[in-house]
Amino acid sequence: MALEEYLALEAERVKTVQTPVLFTWIVEPTVIYGKHQIREQEVNDRYCEEHAIRVVQRQSGGGCVYADRGNLMISYVSPSTHSQEVFETFLRMVAGALNRMGYPAVTTAHNDVLVGDRKVAGTACYTTPTGTVVHASMLYEVDMEALEQAITPSAEKLEKHAVASVRQRVRNLREIKDLGTMTEFRERIEKEMGRPSLVIFDLDGTLLNTIDDLGYACNHALEACGFPTHTIEEYPRLVGNGVNKLIERALPEGQKDEETVLRVRAHFVPYYNAHNCDFTRPYDGIPELLESLKTRGCMLAVASNKYQAATEKIVSHFFPGVFDVVLGEREGVPRKPDPQIVRDIEAKLQRNKVPSTYSVLYVGDSLVDQATAANAGVPFVACSWGFVARERLEEAKCEQIIDAPMELIINSK
Repeated sequence: MALEEYLALEAERVKTVQTPVLFTWIVEPTVIYGKHQIREQEVNDRYCEEHAIRVVQRQSGGGCVYADRGNLMISYVSPSTHSQEVFETFLRMVAGALNRMGYPAVTTAHNDVLVGDRKVAGTACYTTPTGTVVHASMLYEVDMEALEQAITPSAEKLEKHAVASVRQRVRNLREIKDLGTMTEFRERIEKEMGRPSLVIFDLDGTLLNTIDDLGYACNHALEACGFPTHTIEEYPRLVGNGVNKLIERALPEGQKDEETVLRVRAHFVPYYNAHNCDFTRPYDGIPELLESLKTRGCMLAVASNKYQAATEKIVSHFFPGVFDVVLGEREGVPRKPDPQIVRDIEAKLQRNKVPSTYSVLYVGDSLVDQATAANAGVPFVACSWGFVARERLEEAKCEQIIDAPMELIINSK
């Protein structure tokens, strides 16, 4: 718990955490009660003292838990302060991992993880000024006698759950499906929680090399409005935040006002709509990567700052039927690095009746993508083949950088 707090509090100052960190740990017999709980009402201190069970209070809210070496503690620390998004991401990771391991797990409105009608894990969350911490206490082969004796649930809680004891509300996962020793179970869940089931891709510079068509369209619009043009080689440093920002960067100093940007855009959009597939091509290895991910059962999505009509047209042209959700810039919706586009992708999947037990990975080539993933509280992988040089990605402390598309498969095994 001290490491969790350190990572969250120090993330901004020492740049320790640029993408979420997941780790597991095991403790000697310990009762851990929530920040807002009263110890005397939750803990059987006499029993704990007689049986050398430690009692500690944590920073997060939630209920009181008993843990021993048959209990797996899972921590997830994100540099995002969007705590609800981080919490939901973590719950999907936990439930998704358990489902892939053969446990039909679901999450509840109270942030518990159930298999059937029994609780197999509890979770809690707290936010610091620079990050969010979520943790879970997962029962695999915990000593149920000690758990029941060490924790003293309130009468209100017992009445609410309409049961007579703690033991009747919880169950060890090993009783449901035996996956071997705790060490073997721990290794398996770490692997499964780190395996994405939804991969969100940026478009320009990640899936497709669009720079020539963008450059020619922008030069056409600039020339039509009487402004100087740029070489195609200059455009990689001008793109990255949508068409309006591209035009603003391409305009001469003193001509970057909104009215001028919109006047140039009026020439850009129809030209680009007619010519956005002239020179655009997928990067080498991208079709093979997407096919491999689909074969593995991953859902795929596109999150772009390109306006929606062009995003849909280009994706359907180069990748027909491949992506489950394709979202670009839409009126009234903030652009990346705002995390809204990630939320909208997830919401659309849920409207399509996709189970919410999935984990997310975001792949992009820019610092805008890095910030989007951080704001959404999801892991990020940077690709070096796009519009941003590897050196800049390294300087920005991108923790995972791949130099070829299929490295994504290797790194997620």
